[in-house]
Formats: sequence, C-alpha cells, structure tokens
Amino acid sequence: MIRQEEENRLQEAIIAARKVQDFLWGEFNEKWDIEEWRRMFRKRVAKIEQIDPSNPHWDIEFKKRLLQTAAISIAFMALLDEKVHGEIVTNLPEFEKQVMDI
Repeated sequence: MIRQEEENRLQEAIIAARKVQDFLWGEFNEKWDIEEWRRMFRKRVAKIEQIDPSNPHWDIEFKKRLLQTAAISIAFMALLDEKVHGEIVTNLPEFEKQVMDI
C-alpha cells in the first residue's frame, strides 16, 4: 500500500510534469487527436531508448521522460472525458510510424 507521503510526492510530480507539458503544448491542448498523442508518446519512448545507462545521471533523464509520458497521458484522458479533440498540424512527423513498425 502506498504511504501518504509517497502519494503526496506522486501528486506533486505529476502536477509539475503536467505544468511543463501545458507550457510546451498550451495552445494546442484542446486540439489534440489520438494520432498526435501517439506521436508525442512515441517521441518519449524514443528518448527513453536513447538513454545511456553509463551516464551517471541517466536516472534523472529517465524520470523526466516517465513524468512527461504521465503528463501527456493525463492531459489526453481529460480531453477524452470532455470529448474535446480534433486535428492539428503536427510538429512531430518523424514519429508517425507505430512503434511496432520501427
């Protein structure tokens, strides 16, 4: 069972990550579609794949990418609940391929 202190830290971390994503994607958040979310997710997976465990600070980079993934997931879940999403021009065309196709 998760202790209250850990729950508080999780909540703070997710809120902080969400604030970063809102800063990066702010004006587009209400225009996401599932394909754009997939591209954003693939970008984070690709960045996770690039992490070099021999780097002494690899774990910090890994945590950052995990938090970004959580933040974009939570943001898109909220849009799904509100049924507010649509097509936008992507700035992530290099992540159009599915992970299984790479």
